[in-house]
Amino acid sequence: MKTGFFLKLARSNISKNRRFFIPRILSEAGLLCVFYIVFTLKSDERLLEIRGGEYIGMFMSIGVAVMTLLSVILLLYINSFLMKQRKREFGVYNILGLEKRHIDRVLFHETAISSLVSVALGLLTGVLLYKLCSLLICRLLGAEIVLGFYFISVRNLVISGLLFMALDLLTYGINCVTIAKLKPVELLSSANVGEREPKVKWLLLVLGVLALGGGYYISVTTESPLKAIALFFVAVILVIIGTYFLFVAGSIFVLKALKKNQKFYYNKKRMPAVSGLLYRMKQNAVGLASIAILATGVLVMISTTVSLYAGQEETLRRNYPQDYYLSARHVEWNQEGDLTFSQEIPLDTLTRVVKQEAEKNGLTVQDIKRQEYLMVTYLYENDTLICKRADRSASDLKGLSVITYITEDMYRSLGGEPLNLAADEVAVCPMDIRKSGFDRPEITVEGDTYRVKTTVPLFPIQSGMDAAATNCYGIVVADESVLEHLYEQQKQAYGEAASDYTRRIAVSFEDRTIDGEVGDQLEQDVGDALNEEVSSWRQEGSLSFTYSTVWDARASVMGMYGSLLFLGILLGLVCLFATALIVYYKQISEGYEDRTRFQILQKVGMSRREVRQTINSQVLLVFFLPLVVASIHLAFAFPILEKLLHVLLLSSTSLFVICSLITFGVFAAVYTLIYTATARTYYKIVR
Repeated sequence: MKTGFFLKLARSNISKNRRFFIPRILSEAGLLCVFYIVFTLKSDERLLEIRGGEYIGMFMSIGVAVMTLLSVILLLYINSFLMKQRKREFGVYNILGLEKRHIDRVLFHETAISSLVSVALGLLTGVLLYKLCSLLICRLLGAEIVLGFYFISVRNLVISGLLFMALDLLTYGINCVTIAKLKPVELLSSANVGEREPKVKWLLLVLGVLALGGGYYISVTTESPLKAIALFFVAVILVIIGTYFLFVAGSIFVLKALKKNQKFYYNKKRMPAVSGLLYRMKQNAVGLASIAILATGVLVMISTTVSLYAGQEETLRRNYPQDYYLSARHVEWNQEGDLTFSQEIPLDTLTRVVKQEAEKNGLTVQDIKRQEYLMVTYLYENDTLICKRADRSASDLKGLSVITYITEDMYRSLGGEPLNLAADEVAVCPMDIRKSGFDRPEITVEGDTYRVKTTVPLFPIQSGMDAAATNCYGIVVADESVLEHLYEQQKQAYGEAASDYTRRIAVSFEDRTIDGEVGDQLEQDVGDALNEEVSSWRQEGSLSFTYSTVWDARASVMGMYGSLLFLGILLGLVCLFATALIVYYKQISEGYEDRTRFQILQKVGMSRREVRQTINSQVLLVFFLPLVVASIHLAFAFPILEKLLHVLLLSSTSLFVICSLITFGVFAAVYTLIYTATARTYYKIVR
């Protein structure tokens, strides 16, 4: 046979089966478009010019991996659906004289046509939308638009296109193998396979309960944020496995149990509904489980990333009560690289220079506080804080504690109330926002026991970061002698790695929304002024600065949260699109099956209205079951997600609750619209 015959037949098949092929082509084009955008954002070095842009490449690398996995799964699912619907058609070809190798050639031409159209459309759309996505990510990061922020990479176009062509080639190979294994009679009857009543798969049922229960247990019982990071993906895998197994086996178990209940089952309305659901769940369990998993992915990604982005200002206010923290030393080194001289720059000098340079840059200083504290890392073992290096084991990381010490005089100078502490007494403040108090009557540090006289609601020293992954406390001690004793203890234990006293000024400006460029200029001017002043005291050596600023923190937080939000929105839309696609194909398969069921139920005496009500109730239950399951997954995932967000510095649990509820409400509305829109195809087929 001539090649033109197979090409013509392939084009005719695509046209006649456009109800199947058009969604498949658009799906692959959409996946390729998103993959190209994420892949290009990852490799666009100009993004490093944006403040906070260093996070984009890191998070987009994750996005590339996720998009590759989603593309493989979805394209294989679509191909499986198309083959199931068309096996009868291929059987007819075989009986009419076409050999299997001829059917393979038809499939090759169909695959080639749909693949070329999908790749061309996907790459064209990706190039057009990349500009829009780059503008969006600049907006999320609060950055100026980079001039010429359009980017067409031939390398990225080629890699993206070849990847999806390779996936199409993979599906073609799977189809050839499938057809080679089937006989013509099996091809003709394959559409009706699975009509026998399903049996309960007890092994899958037990494994599903154990897997889902294990995933839920990990989420609910995990306390340490560090442990939550390690166990989160374990819990995700268990929940995915449990969801698939319970949809396949659990649904059949429940329906079988209802069928055995004679009082419930032998009813004009219930009997056809339960019987029909048995066959629906057998044939559609995997697809429905996929919808539930994708829906959960949408809810988790959107709710968490929106929560982080919306709460960034609160995060900054909590971790940076002042705007600019500065300390400086004059140091000298010998030729061997050893430190020979170190002297702190007086805080009076720092204060004067900062006021002077702030005025030059048009900034008004509201307040300057002097702070002195000691921050020490301990391991909590046997109810005792000990100076010991943490290893990589989970038990050590879980017991990691960071303690910030100040004297009562320093506490009062920073606005605290008199505490009247004795030498063996302390006041404690949990710096973890999830903890409202301290419930222990005493604290033991390296064998020395201190009685907890009171807890203080707010610790006046912030380190410029939130030790979210550790037990972080602020402790007020009686006087300098107690603080010096604690210093010597950790100095003896840690040696050169021991913590030193931190003496710094904390500056507050009237305008907290200081532009990064203005802030950078202030830092440079302060450094130049201090260098000039110190050089008049001592010609040798150099200045060593330690500082943290709210404008640098804002750029970092916006870069991290903005990149996460962009990726969350993009992947959330892909999962939503995949959900809509699976629902659409499910509606088609349900329609072809129910067309026969309509006729059978009417022949056994049910009216057309009763038949329609029965089948409609089944379809509604089947398609909205994944939404219910997704909401349950989200509820059980909340505890571990809250801990993960705490590691990412989210300060407000209530904000996460609100964002989760809003996300679920919006998704439920969109899911209902998807169902309503795709249901039209279902009713056209049934009628």
